[in-house]
Parts: sequence; structure tokens; C-alpha cells
Amino acid sequence: MKREIHIAGQPENKIGLEKLRVGVLGMGFMGGTHTQAWQRGKATFNWPIDVELVALFDTDEDTRDLHANRFDFQRVTGDWREVCEADDIDVVSICTPNFTHWEMAEAAAKSGKHIWCEKPMATSMADARAMVSVAQEHGVKTMLGYNYMKSPSLLAIKDLIASGHIGEITHFNGIYLEDFMCDPNVPHSWRLTKKGGGKGALGDMGSHLISMAIWLCGPFKEVVSRLQTIHTERPDASTGEMRQVETDDQFSALGTFESGALFTMHTSWLGQGHKMNLGFEITGTKGAIKFDQERMGEFQLFEMDGNSEMSTNGYKTVLIGPYHPFFGNFCPAPGHHVGFNEMKIIEVGAFVKAILEDDHAYPNFKDGLLFETAIQAIQDSSDEGRWITL
Repeated sequence: MKREIHIAGQPENKIGLEKLRVGVLGMGFMGGTHTQAWQRGKATFNWPIDVELVALFDTDEDTRDLHANRFDFQRVTGDWREVCEADDIDVVSICTPNFTHWEMAEAAAKSGKHIWCEKPMATSMADARAMVSVAQEHGVKTMLGYNYMKSPSLLAIKDLIASGHIGEITHFNGIYLEDFMCDPNVPHSWRLTKKGGGKGALGDMGSHLISMAIWLCGPFKEVVSRLQTIHTERPDASTGEMRQVETDDQFSALGTFESGALFTMHTSWLGQGHKMNLGFEITGTKGAIKFDQERMGEFQLFEMDGNSEMSTNGYKTVLIGPYHPFFGNFCPAPGHHVGFNEMKIIEVGAFVKAILEDDHAYPNFKDGLLFETAIQAIQDSSDEGRWITL
């Protein structure tokens, strides 16, 4: 039987917006993905408005000049406040280091601008709460850059779980391993300071795994954890002098969701041999699901169908295709994978839809505060050597 191709239709412009004028803060890896998503979003989702790339901020002059021409920004600046406070900008993408998020979000919200901010949300719970408060006070729409949750594979898994296909969730086992920090001579950076990055592998990578767990299985109830710093010093990029590492290299955690289901998880940026091993196995009373981001175009599904010969009824591979949201907006054929940038386009599609239809995007700042609370509980449990109840 031929399955119907799923293509997301044009969002309704309930607020009568004529165009969306964009400012991008920071042109590193994430700034580039945000900008490309803004450029491609209209064609992908048939937005009923135009998008203009108005202003680009970056601290480096060469970077500003390169990307102004590359992406055709109308102007560039070395002062982020010019972007956040400009009258001719409607929305800002915050793609700068973690410690800058709160101050930029505050300025943008007070100027009435919608905010698409990269994760993790902030370096402290106080800043995260303040970001929620200022956005609510000024009535702006917000979105956090947890783009892996916008993968067609993850959206298909979410639908299966929500429909009860694998029954009541009993266990989530998650892992996220990358090896980019294995070499002890990788230079020290802002990510390795409490003030700059806030939390190390826990905040940078673990935030993805934790947000997925909460999105798929519900809020945390209690947790116990252990954080470790293996390489306690790293060389300064300029002087070569050894500087103290203030954040974790890896963590492991055990706990329960509010539903009573158990979770286990481990994250490390010292994961030898792994480039993007973000995965999980979710067990339910009627089946189970396995996923690995290194094979992002598929997932494994086990369905308990009453067969007593369970050894003949194992996992099957589900290939993602145009019948899963929002794969059909990119490709009409199954097995032809979407990539990282396509997930950012799906993400901005959800954000613009929320703006035009005066609705909530997921995850917004309020949702992000739930993730930050769980992240902080894992940090506190390790620091205090005890179970933490959220």
C-alpha cells in the first residue's frame, strides 16, 4: 500500500505580518546554520512573508566582512546592542557563547524582538529564570536551538510514543559520546570555565540528551549522578601555559521520571572513536525503540505482538521517508537522509509558524527552564553526593 507523502503546508499569517527582518548575533558554526535556515525556510515551508537578513554582529572584523558578502546581509556591526535595539529588526538569532545569552536576550526582549537562542539556555539558573521572565513580560516569542528534536526520526518516535504504540514507558537509557576533547592538548577555552560555559560536557552535550529524555518521557522526579574531570588542565591557546579546567569531561546519572519510569544516561566528550553517538533505547510495556544519531535516517522498533516465540520477533529497522514529518518538505524518497542544516530549517519553520499564528514554539524559554532545572539537579547531585528531588 502506498503511503501518503507528508508535506507541511503554509502557516497562517494571523498577525498580518508583511515581512520578517532578521539580525544574527555571532557567525560561528551555529550562526552559519541559523542564517542558512533563515534563507531556506521560506521555500521549504512556503511562508506567506518575505525574510530579510538585515544585520550581522560578530566580534571579528574579517568574519563580519566574509559572511556579510556570503549571506548578503544589509549591514554588519561589532556592537551586538545595535542589532538588539534596532528599529528595523523583528527577530534575533543568538548564536554567541553561553555566557552572553542572558544579556542579549534581555536587550532583544525589551526592544520587542522575537528570539531564537542556541542551547544551552544560560550558564546559571538565575539567568535562565530571568530570560523566561523578560520574554513573558514583553510578550515576545522564543525558541531554543535543540535541533536534534526536529529530526524526522525523532518526530516519528515521538508520535509512536504519544500514540501508546510501545505502551507505558518503563525505562530510558541514553548515551551521548563525542571524541573532540580526547587530546589533552586541545586548548583551553571559555567552554571550560564556570563563568563562560557554565557546565562542561553536561551543559554542552548533556543538554541535548536530557532535553530529549524529558520531551519523550516527561519531567524528571529525582536523580543521582557523578561528574568527572579527567583532563584537569589544558594549555592556553595564546601562551601555552596550563590553565585549570573548571568544568566536567563526562557524567553518568540515574533517576526516575514523574511517571515512575527509570532512566540511566551517560555523556562524555572523551568518547574515543565516536563523532556523534547521541542515542537512546526506550522500553515500554508493549515494545521498545532504539535510535542513534550517527544513523539519523532510521530507528529500530520492537513490537510485542503476542508471539510466544520471542526469539523470532526482534527489532526491525524503520527507514525515515516522506510520510514522516517533515521529511517530505525536502525529499520525496525514503532512505535519502536529511542532515544537520535541514533540522535547523525545521526548527526555524516551527518558530516562524509560532510567530505568524501567535502560538508557542517548542522548546521555548519556559520549556528550556525545565531542561535547565534537570541539568542543575544533575550538577547538584554530584557536587553534594546525594539524591536530588526536583
